[in-house]
Amino acid sequence: MKKALDPHSALRSLAARLAQPRWSAAGSVATGMLGAHRTRARSFDAGLTVALTLDRPVSQAPEACLLLASTPEACDDALYLADDSLWLLRRFPERLTEVEFDLLLKQQLALAALLAGRDRAPPLVLPIAGRYA
Repeated sequence: MKKALDPHSALRSLAARLAQPRWSAAGSVATGMLGAHRTRARSFDAGLTVALTLDRPVSQAPEACLLLASTPEACDDALYLADDSLWLLRRFPERLTEVEFDLLLKQQLALAALLAGRDRAPPLVLPIAGRYA
């Protein structure tokens, strides 16, 4: 059965998946760990937002922004800097089914993996063997 979720029930569904969930006093914000990512989620009347930390140095934020901007599936996503970490924020639709919520959350986790910083080899310094015209 495809149960419809409003933003508040989607937040409760996400909180059930979090390790060590903590709730705000008003009950509209949940924090915890989702896999290896610190997670913050907040329900608004217009939808749920979920933020995941990225495994990428803050110094590589410009590259992450360019990669995110070049990803068509990321039109509801943004990056922000807080607590000396990069966060991937996603806005979820106001109404969605449990299956849609699960798929969009998995897509956000996959996008966080794509944006994760990887160890890169230093750029090669090529010898200049001659004159360039």
